[in-house]
Amino acid sequence: MAHEPAHKLRRSPDQSDEVRSNTAHRLRTALIVGAGLLVVILALAAGSFVFRSQPGPRSISSAARAFAATTTTVPDPKAFALPLAGVYQASGSGFERIAVPSDTINDSAVMPVSVSYLPGGCWRWRLDFNTAHWHEYDFCPTDGRLLLQSQKNSLTLNFGFVTISNLAQFTCSPPSPIVVESPGAGEVFPFRCTGSNSGVAGTSTVSGLVKVIGLRSLHVGARTVQSIEMNRQQTIAGGQSGTLNETWWFATTSGMPLAEVREYHLTTSSPIGNIAYVETGSWHLDSMVPAVNGA
Repeated sequence: MAHEPAHKLRRSPDQSDEVRSNTAHRLRTALIVGAGLLVVILALAAGSFVFRSQPGPRSISSAARAFAATTTTVPDPKAFALPLAGVYQASGSGFERIAVPSDTINDSAVMPVSVSYLPGGCWRWRLDFNTAHWHEYDFCPTDGRLLLQSQKNSLTLNFGFVTISNLAQFTCSPPSPIVVESPGAGEVFPFRCTGSNSGVAGTSTVSGLVKVIGLRSLHVGARTVQSIEMNRQQTIAGGQSGTLNETWWFATTSGMPLAEVREYHLTTSSPIGNIAYVETGSWHLDSMVPAVNGA
């Protein structure tokens, strides 16, 4: 049996170096391509976050169209006069800020306020801070007091590559007094509201004290309106934790909210740790007459 010469069975050093060089080149190319794709993906995510659209003001006409689509009942007179149904205009400023990922939404300078009637002499009040954030409260007269029976709020955060919305719904028992007959400065009323957040697991409980500060005369447009100033110191526990501090001014005749100053500090647990949320701002009603009448 013939044998090949030994020099034909061995690769030359030059051939081995060439194989190793080609392998290393392919590996470097794969790593460079992979890193490039990662950079592109991160750049696209960062770009979509930086250049994402920010919520603008909710217009009076948009709120009026939404108001027209709601069902409002015939008012049922009670101890307190009902505010006029319709869409009002308020002015203010403020912001909502989440820590991770960092994002801030500014309140609009002009905000629509909607009032619609509910059964039993109750009525619903809603304020749109902008197109992404609103608060809604249901007020009911009971035994010479106007009570906050339930409340909702909604916030939508746009991170460019994903949009996250949260709807919070709470029912209060005992409810929070809003206006009381013959209020005395320093009077304190306890309240407790229980509910849930669509974006947070578990039940949350808001509890605290409403304190009567006193009677105040406020200028609302061209009118001087008698109001009751009340402070609401609240803590929230459960799915979220933190504090909520609100000072309100309500018309003594109807309970119509005339102005508010608020400051919230909340913490929500998540798979990446606790996420801090801050909300602060103020607003005041521009007129006691709706810009769009609901009659």
